[in-house]
Amino acid sequence: MRRGQRGFTLIEILIAMVLLMIGIVGILSLFPVAIKNVQSSVEDSAASNLAQSLYGSMTEAMRRPVAKDVTVTHDGLPGGRLTFTLPSSTGSVTLYPAPGAGTDPTLEVYQLGTDSRTMAQVNDIRQSPPSGWSRGGDPTEPTTQYSFQFEVSRPPESVIVVDTAHTTTDLPLYQFRFVIYHGYYSAAVPGGQTHPAQVKEFTTFIAGTGL
Repeated sequence: MRRGQRGFTLIEILIAMVLLMIGIVGILSLFPVAIKNVQSSVEDSAASNLAQSLYGSMTEAMRRPVAKDVTVTHDGLPGGRLTFTLPSSTGSVTLYPAPGAGTDPTLEVYQLGTDSRTMAQVNDIRQSPPSGWSRGGDPTEPTTQYSFQFEVSRPPESVIVVDTAHTTTDLPLYQFRFVIYHGYYSAAVPGGQTHPAQVKEFTTFIAGTGL
């Protein structure tokens, strides 16, 4: 009866181990790709939220009664707000921040979370002991890792329909182009290429109903 029983040979065991290792290596190779995809998804989600908040803040500012200068409130602006001048002529494009007027170390972008309220909360989290953060949260929270620039221009078309009867009114229409970065740094970018830290770019039209 014992002669009829047969176990695995050493060669069979080695072959099985090799096949198992190949399978494990193949699975492990997927982890970096998955981590990169998750990171990209998180960045895109954060950039989309920032884009939505920028659009909302700019739209609200353009609806308030203003003259030629618009004051927009957002936590990514120096002191939480910025007053900028709308272009008076069609075709002209103005970039904000102006050279040297940003909030980042190179003064080229508006860094998120630079208003006094947000900075006070971030500093409070960083200075509190890990076991007793007074406002909760994580000191590695990327509140200040996102930044942005925006351009404003006035297109030739400024007559828009305001009701279903095709009644039109000459409302000033402005084009805004927002560029959002994650971990921005100063870099020379060749023409036709995007900045390595750029996450999102979008263009929208906002009517200056408060003008």
